[in-house]
Amino acid sequence: MNATTRPGIDGILDAPLHPWRPLFWEPVNGTGERLLVGVVHGYAGHWGTARMLRDESLDCLFGKRSQGARRLIEHGLALFRAAADAGGSLQFLSEPLMGIYPGELRNTAARSLHELLRTAALLHSSLANLDKLDELEEVDAPLPEEVNRRFSTEVKDIALAMRPDLLNYFGTSTELVPGGQRVKFGFCSPRVVAHFNVLYPVRPSASLRDARARLFELQQAKTLANIQLGALIGAVVRDDDATLSDRQRQQLRDARSEIASEASAAGLDYYPVTTAQQGAERIVELAA
Repeated sequence: MNATTRPGIDGILDAPLHPWRPLFWEPVNGTGERLLVGVVHGYAGHWGTARMLRDESLDCLFGKRSQGARRLIEHGLALFRAAADAGGSLQFLSEPLMGIYPGELRNTAARSLHELLRTAALLHSSLANLDKLDELEEVDAPLPEEVNRRFSTEVKDIALAMRPDLLNYFGTSTELVPGGQRVKFGFCSPRVVAHFNVLYPVRPSASLRDARARLFELQQAKTLANIQLGALIGAVVRDDDATLSDRQRQQLRDARSEIASEASAAGLDYYPVTTAQQGAERIVELAA
C-alpha cells in the first residue's frame, strides 16, 4: 500500500495521505439512525480497524445486552479489516457487512495513527472516547530523533534556498570539553550555534527530555567556543490544531513554557515555530 504526500501548509512537516472510511452501525434496522462504531484505515503499509464507540455508551444504550452488541461490532470490524487486506484497498468497500455501513472514503494527512483516528472522531462522532485515543502505546509514534531529523532537514533545505552560502554551517560539530568527543549541531557558525527540536504531541515528555539535552549541549558549546548566540529552534503544533485534545494542548503549553524558562536560565534563546519555513527564516536571521 502506498500513501501519497501532500505539501506542508500549516503543519510542522509534510504528512502522507492515508485512506480511511468511517464505519456506522444502525442499532434499529430501518430507522436510519446510525452511530460511528469504528474506522477502517490504511496506515504505515498495513490495513486495520479501530473501534470508536465507548463501552459505557453501549452499556447505556443496551444495558445487559451490551456485550452482545460489542461482539457484533467487533466481528463486523474484523470483516472490514479482512476485506481491506484481501483487496489491498478501501476503494471498493462500499457495501455493508454484518449491519455495519461504510461511509465516504477519505484521505487524511496524518503524522500518526492517533491523528487519523482523532480526525475521524471529531468529524463523525460525539460518543468516541477521545481520551482513550490519547493513550495509544508510544510504539505507534515516531521516535523524537526521527522527527527531529526530518524537521532539521526541511529547515536546512529551505534556508539554503535563501542563503546558499550557509551550507558549511549545517550539521557541523564541535567539542563540548577540551579533547572530548565532537558533538554534532544542527547549525554552527562563528556567530550562532543552534539545535533543532520537535515538541511532539503524542510524546511530550520524551520531547521535553530531548530539548533539555540539547539545551545543555548548546550551553557548553556557546561557552567553550565563545559563540555569541545559542538557540534552540523548536517545531510546535498550533494551539488551535483540531487534532489536539484539551489535555494535550495544556501539556504542550506547559512544555513550551518550561523549555523557554530553562533556555533563559542558561543564557540561550528558544524559538518555537509552527513550520519549517519559519524555522529556516529564523536561522537565516540569526546567522546574519
